[in-house]
Amino acid sequence: MGWNITAKYYEACNCALGCPCNMSGFPTHGNCEGVVAFQVVKGERDRVDLAGAKVAEGVKWPGAIHEGNGVAAVFIDASDEQRDALLPILTGEDPGLPFEILAATISEIKGPYFEPIEIVDNETDSTVRAGDKLDVQLKTFTDPVSGDPHEVHMVIPGGFIFTDGKICTTSAARVEVDGFGFDHTGNNAYYCNVEWSSENRMAPAVG
Repeated sequence: MGWNITAKYYEACNCALGCPCNMSGFPTHGNCEGVVAFQVVKGERDRVDLAGAKVAEGVKWPGAIHEGNGVAAVFIDASDEQRDALLPILTGEDPGLPFEILAATISEIKGPYFEPIEIVDNETDSTVRAGDKLDVQLKTFTDPVSGDPHEVHMVIPGGFIFTDGKICTTSAARVEVDGFGFDHTGNNAYYCNVEWSSENRMAPAVG
């Protein structure tokens, strides 16, 4: 089923600032734990308007992401119609990046939890909350001499999640739900605008 999403994207993880996963594929501490979230600015699947829908996921992988065996706690704030349209996208049932790749690395899903997600969009000072279960507060870097905001970008031509992300850190990065949880406050984070769709597919295997 064809789909497309334009969204604001928020990410916070346990890696050092900049996140070496984006350079070498391997996380700072040998494992990857973090939150990814987005709110749809515009989008649709099978004539269902996805604008306004919000998704947040806490995810834990025992090693590098590409090595798999991840566990995800999924939160969705959307109408019933939007939920039905989003779930096949998020699980990779409807192919298209980035979920076609990410879903293949997940072995267990907790939820999905259908509940309000509060997103205050303020670029690298944005907030994402799902009740008392998930709390992420992005924090802009400041110049140590002047105290002015210090904008830093990660540019990844051909990146399957984003191609130009603003790097920041966090003053909160916590998930706790049904025995699943972590707190990685003060580590790496990203803010960016993304465009995803079923037209953007994983490259075919060679050989």
